[in-house]
Order: sequence, then structure tokens, then C-alpha cells
Amino acid sequence: MNRLNKLFQIFFTGAILASPALFAFSTGPRVPAAGVPTDFNGQTCTICHQTFAPVNSDPRGKVEILLDKLTYTPGVTKKIRIHIEHPEASRWGFQFTSRVSSDTRIGAGTMVGNETVLVRCGLGIAVPPCAGEPEPQFVEHNQPSTRAGTTGGVDWEFEWNPPANEVGDITFYVSGNAANNSGTNAGDRIYNTSITLKAEGACNLTKKPTVRTIGNAASFSREVSPNVMASVFGLDFEVAGRSRAATSGDFVNGAFPQQLACVAVEIGGLRAPITYVQTDQVNFQVPAGTGTGAIPLTVILNPGRPNELRSDQATVTVNSYAPAFFTFNGKSIAALSSDFKIIADPTVVPNGVSARRGDVVLLYGTGFGFGDPVYQAGEIPSGQARLRDSVTITVGGTALAASDILYAGLAPGNISGLQQFNIRIPQSAATGNLAISITIGGVSTPATGAVIPVQ
Repeated sequence: MNRLNKLFQIFFTGAILASPALFAFSTGPRVPAAGVPTDFNGQTCTICHQTFAPVNSDPRGKVEILLDKLTYTPGVTKKIRIHIEHPEASRWGFQFTSRVSSDTRIGAGTMVGNETVLVRCGLGIAVPPCAGEPEPQFVEHNQPSTRAGTTGGVDWEFEWNPPANEVGDITFYVSGNAANNSGTNAGDRIYNTSITLKAEGACNLTKKPTVRTIGNAASFSREVSPNVMASVFGLDFEVAGRSRAATSGDFVNGAFPQQLACVAVEIGGLRAPITYVQTDQVNFQVPAGTGTGAIPLTVILNPGRPNELRSDQATVTVNSYAPAFFTFNGKSIAALSSDFKIIADPTVVPNGVSARRGDVVLLYGTGFGFGDPVYQAGEIPSGQARLRDSVTITVGGTALAASDILYAGLAPGNISGLQQFNIRIPQSAATGNLAISITIGGVSTPATGAVIPVQ
């Protein structure tokens, strides 16, 4: 019931070959080794220094990331200190990197080298000049700062320039080498840690946003309903080329935030929970208390700050229901089998499978009204919440028996605007791309893309 990410995030990853072992690099590793989960499966310096592997195996030592506080202000330089210690070590090294917490493949900010540290660029660990974000950067010790013969522990300091605009949480990763100064990879102890910083301070978006259209996030029709997932399209919602998806680090009291990346949406005088922002699109959930009829909507940048910018007021039609299926490219309903395989024609979704007669399938949509109990917009139901109002479901033009509608309600573990239908395909159903329709309150789902393959 919680596998929706398989529907909307399909990642294709090739095999990653193991990096060759590196021998005694006194100017830092030439591969990512800071322990970032998405860098070669969290690779650390233990790829070469294996005597006391795994990482952090000797509790007498440690590596730390030290700074004034666990927040950053966009565009404001921050001083970072790396400390590593062990009672038996007498030579030292480290590798540090900063990443966007919601996608650790993306670098966050830039590093400044000095007389004790050097900066490397990208997963290939090339030398500067670096391409800049989203390419990650790394800071490492240089040869003199390994401090051969120094015992107890050492520190390095350098400056980090955060991104110019708020990107949500940022995570720092570091691996440290408490070495024995033997000139080989043997006998060294590797430590790894990470810390996460939250954004504070400046929201500095400068262009007035322009709203063009507003619609249902599933069907893109111009009508929405309370608690429906919706999208607003326009211009200058965010810096060009930058996007932000809400993650758990953005949640407020366990719910999706009403401000994301310095962007807010106000509809009918209520702030809406936001799930995604880019320069020409904001995805949000219409608040449960929104009235029906022609309702005003405004996109707000830098909300609540002296430099707040508001779009001209737009109008959207809000009905009691706005049912629609999420689809794959408007060609097939976003659906899963009972064992969580994607149901779709392989020409639409690679590795998609067909349903069979008698199978239970899971369909996803929005705009079907409230569940029981009622969850507010942005909240995340922990268990089942069946729809408050009854539905009629047809498959291939034939209405399903009540016994074949196993569940109709909110999708547990997901935002309350996402709704899920577990249905059984009748044994009498035809084969091919069968049309499916759900009707609630006299309103039916649009026909476009509302099919699943059955064989």
C-alpha cells in the first residue's frame, strides 16, 4: 500500500564498477570516499585502508564536523572545522562534501581551498575550476597538512559558500583517516560521520511571479476540489533551473509544509501545503476548508518577509469533487499489481506488465472527496481511511460488484490528497486495454488515459 514511489519515480541505474584501490595518497583520495549514500553505495576511505574495517570500528577515535550552529543562510559564507583524533595515530587525512539532503547526488554550495586543504570537483574528483552546482565538490587535506609525526589529533578549517537560494536541508559528510605514518595503507583507522543543516534567513527571489493556469494535478482539468492534488503553472516561481521536492526534513508537525523554497500558495485565503516547486510549476494540495465556486489564488514568493512578492490574483473553480486518475504520460492509469509491479504497456512504461482476469490491482487518483476519518490537506494517514462517500467503478463498461471493490480511500503513508482503489478484475472481463471509470457524487473520472492492459 506504500509503494507509490514506484509509480512516479522510475530510476534507471547502470552497474557501477568498483574503484581501483589507491595507495597512500598524501593529497587526498582520488575517488568519492566521504560516505555519501549515493556515491558508490556510501564508499569511505576503507576501500583502501582496510586493516580496521569497517568504518568507526575503533571507539577510541573519531572524526567531527564542527561549526557554529546547524543552520545555514543562503549565500552567507560559513566556516567549517574538521577534527579527527586517535591515541595511536601520527598522520592524518580527510575528505568532506556537502549535498542537498533530498537528493544527495546534488552538490550544495562551493568550497574554498587554502594553505591546508584543496578542492576537487565532481564524482571523478577532478581539479578546479569546478563546473558548480549541481556537480558536487570535495575538500581534502593537502600533503603538508597530513602533519606527519603529530599525535593525538588534528584540525583543518576552510570556508563553505552555501547555495544562493534556499534548497531545503543540506547534509555534510566526512571521512577521516587516523593513520600510523607507515607510508602504506595498512594499520590506519577510518572514521565517518554526517550532520544536517536546516535553512534560515534570507529568501531572496526577485521576480514577481506570474500565474497562467491552475488545474487538477492528475487530469490537468481547470476544476479542482477540497483536498485535491493540484498544480499552478506560470513564470518566475523559482530561480530558473532550480527545483525542490518536499522531503521529511521540510515537514511541519508531521505534515507537508505551507512554504517550500521560499514559495507559498494562498487559495481562498488559506495557505496550501506544497509538494514541489520549479520555475514554472508549483504542486500543492487544496486545503480541506476551501469553499466551492470561483475561488481566488495567489502565488507568494519570500512569504512574510519585507521583500515579499505576490502574483496577480487568479481564479480557480472549486467543486465538491474533481475525481481523476494519475496516469503514465496520459496513456495508462498509474496502477500496481498486488505484488507491486507496475501495470502498463511496456511501450508506455518499460517492464510494465498486464493484469490478468481475477487479479487485484491498485489504482491511484485524487479529487474523490474526504476519507473517514477526515485528514486535513498535507497530513499523512498512517492507516486506512475509506472514502466518506460511495463510489461506482466500471471496468470495460461493466460495473464492479461491491465484493470486487476491496478498498476505496486514502493511500496510507502518503499525502492525504492521494487516493487508492484496490479492485479485482472480473473473470468475465475482456482482454486488451480496458477502460476504467470511477464515479462519486455524480462526477466521473475523465476518459483520457483511463485504461489498464488486461490479458
